[in-house]
Amino acid sequence: MRLILAFFLLLLSPLAYSQACSCGPDYCQSDARYPKLLAKKKASLSASYPSDLVGLLDRDGACVARVEQAPDGFSLMTVGSDGNKLTIAWDEDNERISRQQVMDGVARAYYKFNTARRFSCCNEPNYDAQPDWDANLGLNTGIAIACTISSSGVVCQ
Repeated sequence: MRLILAFFLLLLSPLAYSQACSCGPDYCQSDARYPKLLAKKKASLSASYPSDLVGLLDRDGACVARVEQAPDGFSLMTVGSDGNKLTIAWDEDNERISRQQVMDGVARAYYKFNTARRFSCCNEPNYDAQPDWDANLGLNTGIAIACTISSSGVVCQ
């Protein structure tokens, strides 16, 4: 009897959760499909990108729609000493050039990211209402790696 009761409770738990999430299944957090889809996307990107970039996918919204809509690449935004911004596709050469520009004082910083704006899963605030939104950069800094000059060179964190 307990086994049957446990079985029915297990079957009803996704139903109860889906009723609490009114945004549609792909936007619900804690969807059982999410970890597998995220792992698959990260494995796919790992073939072409370094682990620090691929790890950025762990920082954004935890729903299926975010994984499915996230770009299959990364970008790099350089902020010049005059405040002008240039966003280009990330590759090793572009990062090397951006790093040198920061070292030379031509640029203040550069940022690496998968997407500039945080994804909003169900019941989450829009990207520009998040505490990490930087309107001057047009970037949610919490889902990016910032690279700036320090006493020991350029530090990315």
